[in-house]
Amino acid sequence: MLPLGTSAVTIGFGFLIALDQPPLDLRTSVLLVPLAHALVAIPFVVRTMVPVLRSLDPRLREAAAVMGASPSRVWREVDLPIVARAMLVAAGFAFAVSLGEFGATAFIARPDHPTLPVVIFRLLGQPGALSFGQAMAASTVLMALTATSVLVIERFRIGEVGEF
Repeated sequence: MLPLGTSAVTIGFGFLIALDQPPLDLRTSVLLVPLAHALVAIPFVVRTMVPVLRSLDPRLREAAAVMGASPSRVWREVDLPIVARAMLVAAGFAFAVSLGEFGATAFIARPDHPTLPVVIFRLLGQPGALSFGQAMAASTVLMALTATSVLVIERFRIGEVGEF
């Protein structure tokens, strides 16, 4: 949960400082932005998944093991059906957070591979009606993607007890 209490700007700056020497020289890697987005989104995934994982009844796993199921089959047949919806919700939250992440990305995004929030920021920093219009169009795309991800999250959200 530490990234939730840490500014995304601090995470981006920390990536620049910490990942600048071999064997982890990732400053020029395309993996740097996804890593930063994942780090920013981890608290939301944890807050979604931990209660579901704690609610798993160990007796179900034990019963499957007693009947001869391997650990991977226990996970696939017992645990996965119970946690699948929470996994989808967690992935949706991570996607939505990643879409709007600007703080860390402003430090680490390559000029040739900017994210949508960085593009909007750059366009708003340029004078002229054309740049402003492009920024508004990019903002509309960002809002539509975010709204779609929230609607998908709501579709898979766990409802009341007994409700599917």
